[in-house]
Amino acid sequence: MNFFQQLISDKNHRYKSWEHCFLYFSQDIDKIDKEIACLHLSFYLASWGMYRGSSFLLWQDYLIHHKVVEEILKYKHLQNIDFNYFNAEDKNFEDIFKLSEFIENWYPDNIKDIPEKPKKGINVTDTLLTKILLGTLGCIPAYDRFFKDGLKTKNIQPYTKLSGKSFLEVVKFYQENKNDFLKVQKSIEEKVGVKYPIMKLVDMYFFTLSFTSSNKSLERNI
Repeated sequence: MNFFQQLISDKNHRYKSWEHCFLYFSQDIDKIDKEIACLHLSFYLASWGMYRGSSFLLWQDYLIHHKVVEEILKYKHLQNIDFNYFNAEDKNFEDIFKLSEFIENWYPDNIKDIPEKPKKGINVTDTLLTKILLGTLGCIPAYDRFFKDGLKTKNIQPYTKLSGKSFLEVVKFYQENKNDFLKVQKSIEEKVGVKYPIMKLVDMYFFTLSFTSSNKSLERNI
């Protein structure tokens, strides 16, 4: 994949931040130091555009993620979902959205004001929410505007808000094309020794599609 070639050509590319974060969270739970996990999550999110000037995270230190990290670690089983047989009846489907709800509510409930925008409140966007899940558990793609644009090229409706229906359509697309995705997964693992989770591959695929269709460069500006 074109996306992955950048990681091979530059061993310190910012896209590697996802890899460092995901691998840290992939360790046995007793080896994970929660403060170090917060650092990994913070730097990964910063690398992927989530600490820009308009973000509430810019006004917080890395430990703001501590309670979210604690909750994420309760759902480590989501790293091992078999998407070949995944559907709405799967308990993991319910767990993804239970964890999503916790993350979506925790930041607004615990960060009351930020400088310059004291009355605006805190909004956890689908982009931030899914990037947190992708970077730690690899269980859902990052629903930023580029990923959504990629979905549209395959006539998959991303909807205004992240929904179970949209996610299941993405999973269905994977299931219909799983042999191709599994080949890419194997190729990446042979090259760098890291087994990329299926939803990370799906994220990379639709992101690349959005740039190919619009003739943009492959530099991800979120």
